[in-house]
Amino acid sequence: MKQWLVTRKQGVLDKYRSVILEKAIDQPKVEIALAGKEVTDYNAGQLEIIVKAQEDKIIQRYKNSTLVVLLLALGIY
Repeated sequence: MKQWLVTRKQGVLDKYRSVILEKAIDQPKVEIALAGKEVTDYNAGQLEIIVKAQEDKIIQRYKNSTLVVLLLALGIY
């Protein structure tokens, strides 16, 4: 039973990481296009840094919104 829960939890975490990564890849593509550049103008290292920065922003946004919802539920905010 415990192993099943661990496996299930890992599956859910992997799913959310995958969704966050997809968003982190899509959003810089839009920003690059709005800047009038192409994705090919950047090398792999630069793109990796851009995607990682976007991924960190998304994760931070989710953490902040979760905290606000928790505070609202407790009547503190």
